[in-house]
Amino acid sequence: MELSIVIINYNTFQLTCNCITSLKEKLLEVEYEIILVDNASVECNPDLFKEKFPFISLIKSHTNTGFTGGNNLGVAAATGEYLLLLNSDTELINNAPKICLDYIKTHKEVGMVSCQLQYPDGKIQHTCRRFRTISWELLEIFPLYKLLPKAKREALMLHHYFDHQRFAAVDWVWGAYMLFPRSIIGQLPKKKLSDDFFMYCEDTLWCWDFKQLGYKIHFLPQAKVMHIHKGSVSKDKWIKIRTTSIKNHATFMKKFYPDLRWYLFAAIYYTKQYGALWFGKIFKR
Repeated sequence: MELSIVIINYNTFQLTCNCITSLKEKLLEVEYEIILVDNASVECNPDLFKEKFPFISLIKSHTNTGFTGGNNLGVAAATGEYLLLLNSDTELINNAPKICLDYIKTHKEVGMVSCQLQYPDGKIQHTCRRFRTISWELLEIFPLYKLLPKAKREALMLHHYFDHQRFAAVDWVWGAYMLFPRSIIGQLPKKKLSDDFFMYCEDTLWCWDFKQLGYKIHFLPQAKVMHIHKGSVSKDKWIKIRTTSIKNHATFMKKFYPDLRWYLFAAIYYTKQYGALWFGKIFKR
């Protein structure tokens, strides 16, 4: 098997069906399997997926193991040489997995590739990121980056400062679409995707682990996928989710600053993030 695609379903039956259908229609010239992990959904009987798509491998978890736990269940069952972690609220626009697969096969220094994610209206999502540092946060608050040439500014800052229309070497990408060799799993500290976080910031941590092993992470804009984003999240839960994400990112930053500098980073980061969350867009996010 060339490629194992791992999809996590949690009460997103129709979105997940749309995702699988798009794989059937758009993913060509690749030998692949789809591993669907149902994370104790209550929306409907997960066996309905098997009735609709007999060719998939269905894993039914009796507890909600979160995004990390669900992906680790799928990864453990995978037989492909390469893995694609794919959100249930995505649909292929073109043959993105094939494009990414062809690229990573010829670039052995690359441990992970991601694609251009778009909202349903075609607007591009800002998925290419730098690890947050004291200097990055200060550059955003006091926009000295504007003094730099446009190309250098975009490469330095990424995020919404980068147009996502061309190739980029990045620090981390969203977990909505991650393609990498399965062999890297055995090289990770826990021999699986790090499960420090139940959900939110886990993608940042995974990319950190990959880069600690010496691998590069590349963004390929020619590979395109539609991503509804927050498709599995109700609006009334968003504040709680955002708060959890902020705390997890701050906890992650202790890997960068395991000394007193973390307190300086935390003071800047929390002020900025909670200010934006509770008092409107005071700072750019």
